[in-house]
Amino acid sequence: MSRLAGRILGTTILSGAFAALAVPAAAQVADTPVTDAPPVASNVIVVTGSRLSRSDLEAPSPTTVVGAEDIELSGNFTIENTLNEFPQLAAGNTSSVNSGGGSGVLTANLRGLGATRTLVLVNGRRFIPADASGTVDLSSVPDALIERVDIITGGASAVYGSDAIAGAINFVLKEDYNGFEAGYMYGINERGDGISHKLDLTTGAEFDDGRGNVVMGISYTNQDPVFQEDRSFSAPPLDTVNGELVPGGSGNVPGTRIGLSSGTVANLVGVAAPSGDCTSITGIFFAEDGAPQTYCTPENAFDYAEGNYLLRPLERTQITALGHYDLTNNITAYAEGFFMTNRNAYQQAPAAFGPVTPSIPGGRTLLLPNYATNPVLSDNVRDFFVANADVFDADGDGNAEIVGAGRRADELGYRNYAFERTSYAVTGGLRGDFDIMDRAWRWDAFYQRQRSRTDQHQSGQISQARLSQALNATTDASGNVVCVDQSRGCVPVSIFGYDTITPEAGEFITPDRDSYEIFVRQVAGASLSGELFDLPAGPVALAFGVEWREDDYEFTPSPQDAAGEYGSSSQSATGGEYDVKEAFGEIRIPILSDMAFADTLALEGAARISDYSTIGNVFTWKIGAEYAPVDWMRFRGAFNKAIRAPNLDELFAPIASGYSGGNDPCAAAENPTEAQKDFCVLQGVPAADIDNFAQGTVGYTIRTGGNPNLQEEESSTYTIGAVVTPYFLPGVNITVDYFNVEVDDAIASINGDQTLRDCFDKLDLDATTCQAVNRLSNGQIDYIDTNLANLGNLKAEGLDAQIDYRFNLPAAVDIAGPSSLTLQWVGSWLFERSITVIEGQGALDCAGVLGGGCGGGTGRILIPDLKFNFSGTYESGPVTFRAAARMIGSFDLNETVTAAVDHIPAEWYVDLFAKVDIIDNLELFGGINNLTDNQPEVLGTALAGDANVDVGLYDVLGRRYVMGARLHF
Repeated sequence: MSRLAGRILGTTILSGAFAALAVPAAAQVADTPVTDAPPVASNVIVVTGSRLSRSDLEAPSPTTVVGAEDIELSGNFTIENTLNEFPQLAAGNTSSVNSGGGSGVLTANLRGLGATRTLVLVNGRRFIPADASGTVDLSSVPDALIERVDIITGGASAVYGSDAIAGAINFVLKEDYNGFEAGYMYGINERGDGISHKLDLTTGAEFDDGRGNVVMGISYTNQDPVFQEDRSFSAPPLDTVNGELVPGGSGNVPGTRIGLSSGTVANLVGVAAPSGDCTSITGIFFAEDGAPQTYCTPENAFDYAEGNYLLRPLERTQITALGHYDLTNNITAYAEGFFMTNRNAYQQAPAAFGPVTPSIPGGRTLLLPNYATNPVLSDNVRDFFVANADVFDADGDGNAEIVGAGRRADELGYRNYAFERTSYAVTGGLRGDFDIMDRAWRWDAFYQRQRSRTDQHQSGQISQARLSQALNATTDASGNVVCVDQSRGCVPVSIFGYDTITPEAGEFITPDRDSYEIFVRQVAGASLSGELFDLPAGPVALAFGVEWREDDYEFTPSPQDAAGEYGSSSQSATGGEYDVKEAFGEIRIPILSDMAFADTLALEGAARISDYSTIGNVFTWKIGAEYAPVDWMRFRGAFNKAIRAPNLDELFAPIASGYSGGNDPCAAAENPTEAQKDFCVLQGVPAADIDNFAQGTVGYTIRTGGNPNLQEEESSTYTIGAVVTPYFLPGVNITVDYFNVEVDDAIASINGDQTLRDCFDKLDLDATTCQAVNRLSNGQIDYIDTNLANLGNLKAEGLDAQIDYRFNLPAAVDIAGPSSLTLQWVGSWLFERSITVIEGQGALDCAGVLGGGCGGGTGRILIPDLKFNFSGTYESGPVTFRAAARMIGSFDLNETVTAAVDHIPAEWYVDLFAKVDIIDNLELFGGINNLTDNQPEVLGTALAGDANVDVGLYDVLGRRYVMGARLHF
């Protein structure tokens, strides 16, 4: 190609690229794939996402690189916050997710396809799983030793095995380090809370004349909590009433509420009328001295925001050791050791429970023995049940049957769920190279053992069995009120009325609940890579190998759980294991090279065959191509067929109960049709109440569990893109990549919202989704059954783009030496991120969509359809200054949903950071995150869960400051 033709072609493509990409955004990335480990041969590298030895830095799969300096300049104390700012990642589980965050496993979530579909590697190998799902807790990765992070977004199952459907994230650590470094960072929020400390010590040295190197790092992080009641947007909880957000809360209230229809309440004897406004009558509650009063929704709801975390406390200690030693000129022994303890917790308002008698089938009824004479009850309570025996004691046996009661044990303080995770991993291996016919071949063989144990301590949880025991009271010979059954140190209790639970009774009915789980993984593998022979366009590269992996998990519940003291919420012992044997291969064939209109043309392929003890044999493969018409422009593309085997949690998890925000289609506020009203009555809503039926709580209970019959997920992924590094614009790099990921037989459960929507589309009591909806006698939803199955179809489609530009600045702006400016922009458009889980219901596209199963609290964080990052980094000698802006796109309300909020505007955050070397060995740094103190959009509990806002996607902490120092020798 002539130089003139090249310029014309370059100008045409570049003009189109800039026209498409000229939008402000932010990035801390470079799109040059780099090596997994130091090369044995000086002219050979291995690209993340491939095992091939090669002589170039390009590969068909898009790879984004986050450098160590990018992490340092972020001002974040945990790595997941830095990664989640990148457009390729949707929000995952972060420290700002309270109860929905479970045991505090901080995750990465590529393309919004879920953390279980994003493979996390360290130095190209699988890292320590935190729980039965096999996901990695990013807080266990030693961030002070990170050299860079490679984000592969084109699917990588054929190269790395199961779990890489969305891609892989590879943390590459410093393997050769000489010296000592100590760093300390301090952070505080604008409002004086969320104080954080981080201390890092790193030391490394060569020995035996450079044949070996050992690196050791110690890190300690401490993070104070932030509470919901300390932010205006999350206190109090906001319910949606008549299309508006109003202060609301939970129907589980102090004194005990009994859910009843308005018609039943009207006929009760001895119930006080509402003392003020009453939007909707949904039952009664017991106040001072047990006096019964009319319960109004939402006026009498309990404000549960107090005590909930917006930022979970965290205490983390990491110890890491890395070493390698050249046994000969061609053989190197290496070892890695990781140890981590992580203490974190989530916290909720005082225990909210539906009091039941566990021995009664169905789990919805509380039996109140001898209500007419029970000495633990107040006179008001006894008189009420006696006067209304026709409602509560229809069979006249002297025991009241109460269905659908709810109590808030405000006398007992907050519920706290504390977790301590202790993890370790050891890796040992040999690697080296040898020549065959003057061709270098690399080999690697390793063994890993990884173990993670999580201990959970719960306080403030009501034991239903003990509560039932304590309610059954009598008077002994001395006139003392005692339990009829005095085993376990029973203390009598009444739950009817304010302040009726004494400290002694509270201690009895809320025993400490301790459980633990252990995950053990073993991996062994060996690989060989090199060049087979030369073609006119270059050498044919080959890599192949074998791998074996075994995962083992066990969960041991508390003694109270084992005895069934928590009714349907009791956890049972569970466990399971599986192993997999795999063989893989990869090849690169150069077709053309150094020709007119074909500077490079090459094909790549990879395949992996796996034999799982659970699902049997599976086969995955990949084919890719790269074409460079000129040396400054390259096109790349790849197609992957991948699988994800069901993890141990999906296979063996016991049935468990949880809570989800959502709206009942039968509620008058949802404007049900006449046909839907008739169906609601068939489901159990009292006919007299249907025109004014109100939902008594802000959501409903869901029950789900594992399925040992699950099969693998199958996915197809293809990417096509271009990389432009124009010689006529020195310092400029441009990349554009289209991606399309589709997952069939996705392991999913039909969530509560989808279940209700499908049921009320069908209006058929015999439909599976309608059978899953269980209502109380007052019409309120008791719980919704969901279950895991291979029933889903997931799709993610979009476009990634990036522009990097680095250039020298004039001397007039130098501060302490020659200066330069690096501008980086990266954006991601998510055209579609859909899921189909119910045949005939159609795909639910959640990209840029709010409500109706998209977002809404636990496990359902909003997925933006557009994210931009833009950053500028100024460097002048020892001075570095960085300004970054990041944008989260807007959201529109799902058209099937009625809510108080129908649109969330785009959100921008601005961060500033600077560092300066004071002397040769001392560096000071500091920054401001969320400079403009932007607050998240208030959505209410129905759309966003307990905190009224999406805590996983948006910044909930506000403006915060970080500062620190780093000493190095």
